[in-house]
Amino acid sequence: MNIRGWIRLGLAGCAVALVIVNWAIRRVPTRTALTDMQVVAVDAVPDAAAEAPGGSTEPSLVNDGWYVRNMATAHGAFVIEVEAEDPAQTEMIAHALIEPIQADYDEILVYVNKVGDESDLPARRMQWTPGGGYVEITYDQPSPDR
Repeated sequence: MNIRGWIRLGLAGCAVALVIVNWAIRRVPTRTALTDMQVVAVDAVPDAAAEAPGGSTEPSLVNDGWYVRNMATAHGAFVIEVEAEDPAQTEMIAHALIEPIQADYDEILVYVNKVGDESDLPARRMQWTPGGGYVEITYDQPSPDR
């Protein structure tokens, strides 16, 4: 076998090893987590004002000045996309969303866009990790007339 054959064999072996390692270490949802899930339509989300104060430990998904547009979780990380009237309120929004669930994740990212802004770049991002706490990044967005 020539050198190209050995290289191909080595690459194939690495690919197989990566697949096996990924399969072995991925998190498997527990039966409790699966039975506790509840899917509701967006119209069925209760109004934040209608909830009893202090009655729930879950984060509010809707507020007067902001709402959750999208959420995704994988491998211990949770990403939340929010549209807000005032992206300068990112810290308050992030604390409201992160504090009730921070014990369940290794990293939580909250991306905040201005309401109606459809650009790919959010106005701000708040990252939370157990070791680093809260870290906010403000992205510079070019003005529309540029």
